[in-house]
Amino acid sequence: MITRAASFCLLALLMSGCDERANRLPESAGGQDEVLVVMSKGHWESAPGSAVRAILEQPMQGLPQPERLFRVAQCQPQDFASLLAVHHSVLYADIGSDSTGVAMLRDAHARGQLLIRVADADGEAWVRAWHSHADAAVRAWEDHQRTRIGAQLQRERDAAIIGQVKGRLGIDLDIPGGYRVMKIDSTFAWLQRDRIMSGSGLEHNVIEGLLIHIHPYASDSTWTVPFLVDQRDAVTRTGVPGPVEGSYMIVQRGFEQMNLMPTGRALRLRDRFAYLMRGLYGMHGAKMGGPFVSLSTLDAAESRVITVEGFVYAPQFDKRAYVRELEAILFSLRDDGSDPLSAKQ
Repeated sequence: MITRAASFCLLALLMSGCDERANRLPESAGGQDEVLVVMSKGHWESAPGSAVRAILEQPMQGLPQPERLFRVAQCQPQDFASLLAVHHSVLYADIGSDSTGVAMLRDAHARGQLLIRVADADGEAWVRAWHSHADAAVRAWEDHQRTRIGAQLQRERDAAIIGQVKGRLGIDLDIPGGYRVMKIDSTFAWLQRDRIMSGSGLEHNVIEGLLIHIHPYASDSTWTVPFLVDQRDAVTRTGVPGPVEGSYMIVQRGFEQMNLMPTGRALRLRDRFAYLMRGLYGMHGAKMGGPFVSLSTLDAAESRVITVEGFVYAPQFDKRAYVRELEAILFSLRDDGSDPLSAKQ
């Protein structure tokens, strides 16, 4: 008979063994925005591979030009070893398996790895299983990769500017070095980072901006795209002037026959309701624009809505990596000195 004390000792040993195993694992690796697909060549070149590419390489929402949601790399199962086995985001396609189902495995071969295994009896059944779980898999990889970027941001925190924002607005964000304060008061802040970036023979000034605005909470009508778009425009009309006299930032609602209204969805941030919105901004009276992403959350204790936003101006450059880093900053939001709010999709 195992006594209670012995049970605690056994549990401690098991937990110690898990910790020791995790500590022995190498760190995960791989490029930003990348997912490694482990799938045989035959299946990769037929229906299962097409189904995977259709999901993982679909256009990312809220960008001015088509950019794939993820960069996709592929290897065969027999090659999934050594350097490839430590990739941070993996889809393992087990086709022809006796077992079926979907498993989400963390730290399977490396610390900081998310491996999603989809198993089924044949290619046709596997495609059906993949389609049934693809949305959840995409959200999981997005959250996982945002967390990886967030860990890097924590190492690059600018203590001075973070302290200034916290002192004036009562919130904490993992703001990396290079940002400067354009405007700040008790309900609004505009921070900006300007960098000369080069690539593919191009060189241009890239602007990354952070907006923070706080409003009294009135009703649940707050949590709709039209309301949040109008609220954003009201803030930026007076708070974010453009490069030309009289110009100011606006949300792009449409162009000719195209509907450009932002998209939005609700999510849970730890123990509270929040709303994520993606779209395009422009400048009324000036030629300037790009993507933005905003995160609004309810501070019920203070009866206020906290909105944190990121926007980027990077003409001639892809925007995906910039937007993903801005998202990681937004999701680091704290307003009570606690750990960063983590998304529950």
